[in-house]
Amino acid sequence: MRKLALIPCVCAAVLAAFAGRAGADEPNVGTLSVERGKGVVMLDLRGNVLGRLTSGTLRVTDQTPGDRYAPYVVGRKLASTRIGPRTMLYRGTGLRFRMLGGAYRIVVRGTGIDVEAVGRGVVTLDGDPKTEGEDTGVYSLDGDDCGLEPQLCTAMPDEPERFVLGPPPTDERSPRAGP
Repeated sequence: MRKLALIPCVCAAVLAAFAGRAGADEPNVGTLSVERGKGVVMLDLRGNVLGRLTSGTLRVTDQTPGDRYAPYVVGRKLASTRIGPRTMLYRGTGLRFRMLGGAYRIVVRGTGIDVEAVGRGVVTLDGDPKTEGEDTGVYSLDGDDCGLEPQLCTAMPDEPERFVLGPPPTDERSPRAGP
């Protein structure tokens, strides 16, 4: 039981370290925290992602296959299938995954979705309630860690909602208004 309680703490510490490192290099990064998710979490980002999935599928496309970073996925009853030159589909239970550095397109589909991400990109969240009012988990953008303080987080949306992680880049070369 202690090991299960330790996992969210370790994930939070690792992401805090990466957030600090990413923040030093690139101050305009965003964060995402999803806890107890049921449905679909899609990420298209450059940065770091740690996660767990109780049961379901994980599709990972490595957008920067030539870099030194590679996706890492483990789990019980893990089955992996290559579905494209840079895309893998993982199925199983108790999946744990880590994508550091690089750029990834990740689709997590199932139950028990816990994701922590730091970076720049786009996130789409879509809760999948089977009955009216069913708990589909919580999320937070650029704020609270839902693993530590789920009461401060927002319920997963019942319809797909798209969010941007990190502010859009500013173009310093654009002409300035005024004389």
